[in-house]
Amino acid sequence: MEALQQKARQRGITLTGSSGQSATHVLKGYFSVLTEEGQTTVIYVWDVYDPAGSRLHRISGQQKAPTVNSAEGWPGVAPATLGSIADTTIDQLSGWLGSQSVQE
Repeated sequence: MEALQQKARQRGITLTGSSGQSATHVLKGYFSVLTEEGQTTVIYVWDVYDPAGSRLHRISGQQKAPTVNSAEGWPGVAPATLGSIADTTIDQLSGWLGSQSVQE
């Protein structure tokens, strides 16, 4: 998700692929899309893991927006909706990471 990479860079967070050897955290995302009555809802869950595979934190939510192109499922999701999810995700990830550095 390019929007997520861009938002992360703006916040000073480096995201690498899952094979990145220097990763301090691993972020895995899960998505579902529901379309009804001209509205598309994207439900998202991001799990943050340590390099050993232990889940440390979860970010989740949903974003509802008008369906684009009268399409159902993913084709009905506007790029702006994904951008909004990226903003929210990186804001929450940044806040959580900041709270972790305070505790250490």
